[in-house]
Amino acid sequence: MKLPLGSRPWPVIGSLHLLGSLPHQALAAHAKRYGSILFLRLGSVPTAVVSSPAMAKEFLKTHDLVFATRPNCTVGKYICYDHKDVAFSPYGSYWRQMRKVCNCTVELLTVKRTESFRFVREEEVCAMIGSIWQESGHGVQCVDVRKMLSSLTQNVTCRMFASRTYSDKELNGGYGFKEMIEEMFTVFALFCIGDFIPSLDWLDLQGFRRRMQAVHKIFDGFAGRSLFCF
Repeated sequence: MKLPLGSRPWPVIGSLHLLGSLPHQALAAHAKRYGSILFLRLGSVPTAVVSSPAMAKEFLKTHDLVFATRPNCTVGKYICYDHKDVAFSPYGSYWRQMRKVCNCTVELLTVKRTESFRFVREEEVCAMIGSIWQESGHGVQCVDVRKMLSSLTQNVTCRMFASRTYSDKELNGGYGFKEMIEEMFTVFALFCIGDFIPSLDWLDLQGFRRRMQAVHKIFDGFAGRSLFCF
């Protein structure tokens, strides 16, 4: 099979060393040298890098079904129920069914539906203002408003989707809702070396697997309590 041009990979790590601390700039420099379609071997994973609008259209629109399936990864396995969610599941009948479910869920966020929860937002804002006034000693002390706003977002979201709020103690492991979400987004963005060099995956050299399993357990507990409230 004829492959696009690209730099010659090193043993084991492939072209991972070329990315450096600024991968976007490194890829842009290689695209100028090799063209709008660049072939790299990231560890043992063959990778095509597209750097022009015309080529992006070919990959994402003209031949989208060929490239619709994401490769398996650690996040998909430990956070997304072994690649069962709509973002990581392979394209097929299951993915199409999941998309239908997601389309139904979008109905919860329509303008009419959102407006129906106006009383929830008003109640939580009033409660937040009361908490700020009380914590400030009636306007005498400084208050961390950012923390209050995060709590407001948490409470409104929980009441919209689960009809109640949650305290930090109600989640497994002592995590609060905000901390759980922050950790989940953090592990989603991590570069896991086991995804690119599978022979090293079992070692969990970076400790990411343990972090993902921990946040998955916490999220399971939260989701279970939310479903029970429905």
